[in-house]
Amino acid sequence: MGYWKATLNAADPFVDFSLFDVIYVLSPKRIPRSSIAYGPAFPVRVETADGPVFNGTSSGADAYQALSGAEWKWLAHETGHLFGFHDLYVARPNPETFGSWDIMSLNWSLGAIELSAWNRYLKGWLETNEVSCLTSDTLTPTTISLSPLVENGAGNRAQFIRLSSSKILVLEYRKTAGLDRVLPSNTGILVYTVDMTIPTMEGGWKVQRRNSTSISDDLTDAALKVGDSISVEGIPLYRDWE
Repeated sequence: MGYWKATLNAADPFVDFSLFDVIYVLSPKRIPRSSIAYGPAFPVRVETADGPVFNGTSSGADAYQALSGAEWKWLAHETGHLFGFHDLYVARPNPETFGSWDIMSLNWSLGAIELSAWNRYLKGWLETNEVSCLTSDTLTPTTISLSPLVENGAGNRAQFIRLSSSKILVLEYRKTAGLDRVLPSNTGILVYTVDMTIPTMEGGWKVQRRNSTSISDDLTDAALKVGDSISVEGIPLYRDWE
C-alpha cells in the first residue's frame, strides 16, 4: 500500500488523476518476489492534488513470470477485485476447490479463465433472459438446455438452483470459446456450489467432480460429460445428450 501511495505522489505533478476511474502502477521487471510477489488491488481512497483516487493496483513479480499471458492475467485478476470479486483459490496446503475455471481462481492457467456464470450474474453481466433459476424445495424432474457460457447469443447460459438463503448450485457449459481453452476431453457441464457465508480463499466455491475418474488437482477434468450422473445435496443431475 505504501509503495502504491508513493508512486501516486511521485506522478501527481504530471498526471491529472481526475480523468481516470482506476490507476495501474507497473513495477520494474527486475522487482524481486521478496519485495512484491503478487500485484495487489487497492479499492481504497487516496488523496491527490486532483482529488481522491478510489481504485488501483500495482504489478508484482507475478506479472513477469515465464507463463503465457502473465503480463495481462494479473491485471485482469486484480481488476476483478476492484469489481468486488473474491479470490477463488484456497490457501495452501489445502486442495483447490474451484481450480482452473475462472480468472479469479488459478489465473495463470492456460485453460478456462473466463469469468464463471455466478461472478457474471453478480455484476449484472448476464441478462435475466440468459439464466434460469429454480429452488431446491420446489424442484421436479426437468430437462435443462445450456448454451456455451462465454458465447453471446440466444439461449440459457446458466442454470441456478437456490439451495438456501446463502447457497446456490450453478450449472454452466464450458468449452473452447472466448479466452477459454478447454481440451475436448474436458469440455462439459461445470457444476459447482457457492456458499456466500464462507470468506474468500476458504473454499466457499466448490466444483463438483463428475465421478471417481476426475482426479486433476486443478479440477480441469471435473465437468460432466454425456452419460455422467452425480448428486449434489440430494439433487440428482444427469447428462444424457451432447
